[in-house]
Amino acid sequence: MKNTTQIKIRRQNRKSLMMKRTSSGVIVFIPRWLAKDDPQVQAFIAEGLQKLAPLPPLQQRVPQITTEQLLAMVDVWALKIGVQPTRVRLRAMTSRWGSCSSKGNINLNRSLCFLPTRLAEYVVCHELVHLRVFNHSKAFKDMMTLYMPDWKIRERELRNHRP
Repeated sequence: MKNTTQIKIRRQNRKSLMMKRTSSGVIVFIPRWLAKDDPQVQAFIAEGLQKLAPLPPLQQRVPQITTEQLLAMVDVWALKIGVQPTRVRLRAMTSRWGSCSSKGNINLNRSLCFLPTRLAEYVVCHELVHLRVFNHSKAFKDMMTLYMPDWKIRERELRNHRP
């Protein structure tokens, strides 16, 4: 993002720093005990702005799959892996492709619809495998290899894209 990006800092009852891109700029959420001009906050903002590359205008982003197809993909992979998520939500996320909670909830970034199908499929499989192994241990990697033998290649390809 350019240096002209509007940055708003909001204090919250939280333990960590978080940055969120919005249509009007960037919001940085900080713990109440941290000062807005604290060097830690300033370094976090500088690093975060470097990571937040501007997205192309929406009219230039062409969906590869529909949200319905993405949700159907979740159903197919959940059956293959033998898991049943408690809830699956599609959300606008700025820094992640997906997440899995200890309660079995899966959140998927709506931007997955703009990725090649094979990369969206990798994220879906990754999050569903977390329902069996809730970390990135050897057991998790072995299970990923069992269900998606080329997952490491897809993971590397995904690094060329931003949420």
